[in-house]
Amino acid sequence: MLGGKCRNDSVLPIFSGVVIFVLGQFLLKLLVEPVQEFKKTIADVALALIQYSNVYANPGVAGNEVEKRSSEELRRLSSRLNAQMYLIPCYRITANIFGLPSRDKVVDAISNLIGLSNGVFESTSNLVLVNVKRSDKIRDALGIFVLEQ
Repeated sequence: MLGGKCRNDSVLPIFSGVVIFVLGQFLLKLLVEPVQEFKKTIADVALALIQYSNVYANPGVAGNEVEKRSSEELRRLSSRLNAQMYLIPCYRITANIFGLPSRDKVVDAISNLIGLSNGVFESTSNLVLVNVKRSDKIRDALGIFVLEQ
Protein backbone atom coordinates (compact mmCIF):
# COMPACT_ATOMS: atom_id res chain seq x y z
CA MET A 1 0.00 0.00 0.00
CA LEU A 2 2.72 2.43 0.92
CA GLY A 3 4.57 1.72 -2.32
CA GLY A 4 1.41 2.37 -4.39
CA LYS A 5 0.81 5.70 -2.67
CA CYS A 6 4.35 6.88 -3.35
CA ARG A 7 3.96 6.07 -7.04
CA ASN A 8 0.68 8.00 -7.23
CA ASP A 9 2.19 10.94 -5.36
CA SER A 10 5.11 11.15 -7.78
CA VAL A 11 3.01 10.69 -10.94
CA LEU A 12 0.74 13.69 -10.36
CA PRO A 13 3.53 16.31 -10.15
CA ILE A 14 5.26 14.83 -13.20
CA PHE A 15 2.02 14.77 -15.17
CA SER A 16 1.21 18.34 -14.07
CA GLY A 17 4.67 19.48 -15.13
CA VAL A 18 4.29 17.89 -18.56
CA VAL A 19 0.85 19.46 -19.05
CA ILE A 20 2.11 22.90 -18.04
CA PHE A 21 5.12 22.54 -20.35
CA VAL A 22 2.92 21.52 -23.30
CA LEU A 23 0.48 24.37 -22.67
CA GLY A 24 3.38 26.82 -22.40
CA GLN A 25 4.84 25.62 -25.70
CA PHE A 26 1.40 25.82 -27.32
CA LEU A 27 0.99 29.42 -26.12
CA LEU A 28 4.51 30.29 -27.21
CA LYS A 29 4.10 28.90 -30.73
CA LEU A 30 0.55 30.15 -31.21
CA LEU A 31 0.83 33.64 -29.76
CA VAL A 32 4.24 34.88 -28.68
CA GLU A 33 6.31 33.88 -31.72
CA PRO A 34 3.89 35.38 -34.30
CA VAL A 35 3.82 38.65 -32.30
CA GLN A 36 7.63 38.73 -32.18
CA GLU A 37 7.87 38.11 -35.94
CA PHE A 38 5.31 40.86 -36.56
CA LYS A 39 7.28 43.31 -34.43
CA LYS A 40 10.46 42.31 -36.28
CA THR A 41 8.74 43.10 -39.56
CA ILE A 42 7.75 46.53 -38.23
CA ALA A 43 11.42 47.08 -37.35
CA ASP A 44 12.36 45.99 -40.89
CA VAL A 45 9.88 48.55 -42.26
CA ALA A 46 11.54 51.23 -40.13
CA LEU A 47 14.92 50.21 -41.50
CA ALA A 48 13.67 50.25 -45.11
CA LEU A 49 12.05 53.68 -44.72
CA ILE A 50 15.40 55.11 -43.69
CA GLN A 51 17.51 53.01 -46.07
CA TYR A 52 15.44 53.87 -49.16
CA SER A 53 14.45 57.43 -48.25
CA ASN A 54 16.89 58.81 -50.81
CA VAL A 55 15.20 56.67 -53.48
CA TYR A 56 11.53 57.45 -52.78
CA ALA A 57 12.25 61.12 -52.02
CA ASN A 58 13.94 61.44 -55.43
CA PRO A 59 12.01 59.15 -57.79
CA GLY A 60 13.80 58.33 -61.01
CA VAL A 61 17.21 59.58 -59.84
CA ALA A 62 18.83 56.54 -58.16
CA GLY A 63 18.92 54.37 -61.28
CA ASN A 64 16.75 51.52 -62.47
CA GLU A 65 18.45 48.74 -60.51
CA VAL A 66 18.34 50.57 -57.16
CA GLU A 67 14.74 51.68 -57.79
CA LYS A 68 13.71 48.13 -58.65
CA ARG A 69 15.43 46.69 -55.56
CA SER A 70 13.85 49.27 -53.23
CA SER A 71 10.43 48.80 -54.83
CA GLU A 72 10.63 45.01 -54.41
CA GLU A 73 11.76 45.33 -50.77
CA LEU A 74 8.97 47.75 -49.85
CA ARG A 75 6.40 45.51 -51.52
CA ARG A 76 7.83 42.42 -49.80
CA LEU A 77 7.58 44.14 -46.42
CA SER A 78 3.98 45.11 -47.20
CA SER A 79 3.19 41.48 -48.00
CA ARG A 80 4.90 40.24 -44.82
CA LEU A 81 2.96 42.69 -42.65
CA ASN A 82 -0.27 41.50 -44.20
CA ALA A 83 0.52 37.80 -43.85
CA GLN A 84 1.87 38.07 -40.31
CA MET A 85 -1.11 40.06 -39.08
CA TYR A 86 -3.34 37.13 -40.02
CA LEU A 87 -1.10 34.67 -38.18
CA ILE A 88 -1.80 36.41 -34.88
CA PRO A 89 -4.92 34.89 -33.30
CA CYS A 90 -7.66 37.24 -32.06
CA TYR A 91 -5.70 40.17 -33.43
CA ARG A 92 -7.75 42.93 -31.77
CA ILE A 93 -7.29 41.45 -28.29
CA THR A 94 -3.68 40.43 -28.89
CA ALA A 95 -2.87 43.90 -30.26
CA ASN A 96 -4.13 45.49 -27.05
CA ILE A 97 -2.17 43.07 -24.86
CA PHE A 98 1.12 43.37 -26.76
CA GLY A 99 0.84 47.03 -27.83
CA LEU A 100 0.53 46.31 -31.55
CA PRO A 101 -1.02 48.78 -33.99
CA SER A 102 -4.72 48.31 -34.72
CA ARG A 103 -5.80 46.30 -37.75
CA ASP A 104 -6.94 49.49 -39.52
CA LYS A 105 -3.55 51.12 -38.97
CA VAL A 106 -1.73 48.04 -40.27
CA VAL A 107 -3.95 47.99 -43.37
CA ASP A 108 -3.21 51.70 -43.89
CA ALA A 109 0.54 51.02 -43.59
CA ILE A 110 0.28 48.11 -46.04
CA SER A 111 -1.53 50.28 -48.57
CA ASN A 112 1.00 53.10 -48.22
CA LEU A 113 3.94 50.69 -48.51
CA ILE A 114 2.54 49.41 -51.81
CA GLY A 115 2.00 53.00 -52.98
CA LEU A 116 5.55 53.89 -51.95
CA SER A 117 6.92 50.86 -53.79
CA ASN A 118 5.16 52.06 -56.94
CA GLY A 119 6.38 55.64 -56.46
CA VAL A 120 10.13 55.08 -56.59
CA PHE A 121 10.29 55.10 -60.39
CA GLU A 122 10.50 58.14 -62.64
CA SER A 123 7.10 59.62 -63.37
CA THR A 124 5.59 62.57 -65.17
CA SER A 125 3.78 63.59 -61.97
CA ASN A 126 5.61 65.01 -58.97
CA LEU A 127 5.79 62.06 -56.54
CA VAL A 128 8.21 63.57 -54.05
CA LEU A 129 5.57 65.06 -51.74
CA VAL A 130 3.24 62.09 -52.22
CA ASN A 131 6.02 59.65 -51.28
CA VAL A 132 7.11 61.65 -48.24
CA LYS A 133 3.48 61.82 -47.09
CA ARG A 134 3.14 58.04 -47.56
CA SER A 135 6.30 57.47 -45.55
CA ASP A 136 4.93 59.65 -42.74
CA LYS A 137 1.61 57.77 -42.78
CA ILE A 138 3.46 54.44 -42.53
CA ARG A 139 5.47 55.68 -39.55
CA ASP A 140 2.38 56.99 -37.82
CA ALA A 141 0.36 53.84 -38.46
CA LEU A 142 3.05 51.47 -37.18
CA GLY A 143 4.30 53.69 -34.34
CA ILE A 144 7.77 54.08 -35.84
CA PHE A 145 9.82 56.91 -34.40
CA VAL A 146 12.40 58.46 -36.68
CA LEU A 147 14.68 61.19 -35.43
CA GLU A 148 14.19 64.30 -37.55
CA GLN A 149 17.37 66.04 -38.63
